[in-house]
Amino acid sequence: MNDNDVNKTIQWLTEKWGDRPCPMCGAISWQVESHAYQMMEFSEGNLVVGGPVMPLIPVICRHCGNTILVNAILCGVVKNEKKEQKNDGTK
Repeated sequence: MNDNDVNKTIQWLTEKWGDRPCPMCGAISWQVESHAYQMMEFSEGNLVVGGPVMPLIPVICRHCGNTILVNAILCGVVKNEKKEQKNDGTK
């Protein structure tokens, strides 16, 4: 992510979230991480190569460290590049 992506995330959060306090400590001091991370589906501890992943942006309370994960696709920072299948089943 670059500075524009961080600003885009902050703008999206402001529209959706407003000035809500941290649900753990009540502080209103948030930090948006400058990198997106990915979460993979749990598969009994086995690594699944090529499986689905979810890009997430951590938003951290500066007072207590509570971390909220925001979907990077929904906030517009990462494009959803799902390959759609043609009618004959090929990609």
